[in-house]
Amino acid sequence: MTVTTDRLAIGRVILASLGVVCIAFDEVLRRTVKGARLPPLAVGLGMYLPTMSTLMIVVGSIVGWVFERRAAKGPKPEATQQLGVLLASGLIVGEGLLGVIFAFVVGLSGNPTPIALVGASFDTASVWIGGLAFALTVWVLYRWISRLGRE
Repeated sequence: MTVTTDRLAIGRVILASLGVVCIAFDEVLRRTVKGARLPPLAVGLGMYLPTMSTLMIVVGSIVGWVFERRAAKGPKPEATQQLGVLLASGLIVGEGLLGVIFAFVVGLSGNPTPIALVGASFDTASVWIGGLAFALTVWVLYRWISRLGRE
């Protein structure tokens, strides 16, 4: 056995132990504290996924929580919440499909940035502009869904 193999084996044991501890802690929370949970899948995704992906999961969870609270105050909460779930599902599927299409274009062109309109100096600004555009789009779509749910 080499040193690298030993380290991998130790790492796997540590991660498996952490998983068992998370499951046990989640079960203790479930039985003792109403509404408090530590989902092991969320912990696993947090360790596996890059920070940008994990951040979007948190943002999506917060937006969903706020939307469900607002929908519960409306005249038809179930219909509004169902429309919100459909909208969120559509956004997730759309992002996945566009990701596949973009990967196909990258593969065909051999260029890692085949649709780039500006240079690398625009990286920081593009993240902020894209984030604001995303937030505005989500806000507009959820307001639209809220109105549809009231009708």
